[in-house]
Amino acid sequence: MNRYSLPKRCFAEALGTAWLVLMGVGTAVISGTVPWVGVTGVAIAFGLSLLTAAYTFGSISGCHINPAVTIGFWVAKQFSLRDVLPYIGSQVLGGIWGTTILFLICMGKPGFTIADFGSNGVGIHSPGNYSWWACALAEFIVTCGFVLLILSVTSSPAFKQSAPIPIGLGLTLAHLILIPVTNASVNPVRSLATAIFTQDWALADLWIFIVFPILGGVLAGMVARWLQEPDI
Repeated sequence: MNRYSLPKRCFAEALGTAWLVLMGVGTAVISGTVPWVGVTGVAIAFGLSLLTAAYTFGSISGCHINPAVTIGFWVAKQFSLRDVLPYIGSQVLGGIWGTTILFLICMGKPGFTIADFGSNGVGIHSPGNYSWWACALAEFIVTCGFVLLILSVTSSPAFKQSAPIPIGLGLTLAHLILIPVTNASVNPVRSLATAIFTQDWALADLWIFIVFPILGGVLAGMVARWLQEPDI
């Protein structure tokens, strides 16, 4: 049984999600066009954001900070159903906190336009002009692999203490392949939080970045549950 109350764990989830969105999306929006940052720098920023959040909040809430991860843990029977919605609600709130802070910072720059706010998109709004089904497939497969990684390292006594390191590296790797395709979601809350500000096309494409990462998390939970069940 978790020794921390649900309100305290939910607050930790909100803070962790806000940190991930602010630092990850913030790097993309503020520093992404800097020559020495680029795609690699943004990918590293997301990975470091998750790694540092995991070390800060992992012992309190588990630091899911992603509905696909929370649902994956539940499907794998490693998380209580009664806590799923409170966690997701807290993640949504934290994501909005993060983008609101980022928006206020960006408003201080002359010529800033909300059209460039790190939102996820398909077709003409995909950085590489990928079709919607290619974007959906990429988000589904990569999220599945990422959540499976989390479920594996956090359930292993040998890796549990150092789990934030491979998890942070996993998110970096996910962004390296997904940024040119979708601007990289892997996290429905990250997509929702930016789409609220961008609106228009970002809200129209949002369903893809909610449905397919969550389906990836569900599949990861099913695979992890099967793999981790003893054969004897």
